[in-house]
Amino acid sequence: MPKPWYHPNPIRGGGNDQYTGVDHVLTEPWKEEKRNVRLVAHSELNGWGDAFQIQVGGGICYVAASGVNGHDGMTILDVKDPKNPKIVNQIVDTPAARTHKVLRINDQVLITNSELRPKLRSKYPDVIGGLRIFDNTDPFHPKFVNYVEVDGFGIHRPIYDRKRKLMYSSGFRDGFEGKILLVHDFKDPWKPELIGWGWVPGQKQGEKPSWDPALVGDGGWIHEGNPFGNYVTAGYWDAGFAMFDLADPAKPKLMWRKNPHETHGWAGCYHSFLVPDGSEFGIVTQETTTVNCDHPPAFVTFLDMRDVHDPIICSTFQPYEIDPVEMRPVDKRWSRTGARYGAHNIWLDMTKDDLMYICWFNAGLRVVDWSNPFRPKEVGYYIPEGNKFRGCPQSNDVQVDKATGLIYVADRWGLGLHILEYTG
Repeated sequence: MPKPWYHPNPIRGGGNDQYTGVDHVLTEPWKEEKRNVRLVAHSELNGWGDAFQIQVGGGICYVAASGVNGHDGMTILDVKDPKNPKIVNQIVDTPAARTHKVLRINDQVLITNSELRPKLRSKYPDVIGGLRIFDNTDPFHPKFVNYVEVDGFGIHRPIYDRKRKLMYSSGFRDGFEGKILLVHDFKDPWKPELIGWGWVPGQKQGEKPSWDPALVGDGGWIHEGNPFGNYVTAGYWDAGFAMFDLADPAKPKLMWRKNPHETHGWAGCYHSFLVPDGSEFGIVTQETTTVNCDHPPAFVTFLDMRDVHDPIICSTFQPYEIDPVEMRPVDKRWSRTGARYGAHNIWLDMTKDDLMYICWFNAGLRVVDWSNPFRPKEVGYYIPEGNKFRGCPQSNDVQVDKATGLIYVADRWGLGLHILEYTG
């Protein structure tokens, strides 16, 4: 059986959105579709419907803007009554940097990323790449305190290890190609300190790539690193997924890297790799980066991690049937929307006993029972209705409020925030 055909991934470097020049677009907006999930509330975010990372808890919801429709900043909502979310504040950022990731460190400290847009650096010389620290004592009105500067274009995605008080970020460092793993000590969250960095051979200047340049090109960089005890598990974009030993966080050691994109022709763009708390099984997600399935759609891979030095794939998940030769959906409905179809963000704070909630762009939110990782089973989904501007969703990020069990889903390109409840 031949490998599937590909057009080269047009955004190996990340940071762009391929939503123009497509050959199929919807003439009428989609209707809501659902199974075992109900809509509790919806907010258009006061016109900031192009949304990205969500943080929710204690009746407060933070939604960072994606920037797809030109918005940069953050919307803060009062969700004490989740049926009636109320916008309390919107923080407008300059277009000089992507600030689409937001994290609550504790009750006093909030951070966002700062990933510089190269063409605007000279126009906004005071904007710094890295992390931004906010005083969040008044949680509806966070106040900017200072930057945590790193080299190059800054930081794409920070992930906080609450147990070790370390921040794992995909960011730039002089002397390296693409984003590498940056480790900041956050014991004093007002003054984080860069203490270590790790990379895959081929990223350090002068090193020979350890990947196939024809397939991976300049896509050999880390997207994000997640805590797993004294390890960090990492999605490494077109270079697959990898694992680092962080027994000494000042000296991360690469343990291994695997890449079905190179070896078997699977889709690339490995996004997240996490081992949920309490589990010995890993979940690897990819990100679809092209519209109309120009690239085989991203999906989910489950790993048996009982040997951390040599994990094996035990199953995969796709919500709809895939042609095994083309590796495209059999139902062409998903490929003719002028939008993306496939996996993206997963609920990162899930534990062994939680359902898996994952965004699937125009296929909305998927809910998966993975209690048997060798046979994951979809138990629900929610596909939001479109509107006259965006005919279908681009469900982008998901967060669950553990106090209420409600699910918060952000849409990438304009449909705002959906608050959902699993009813299965």
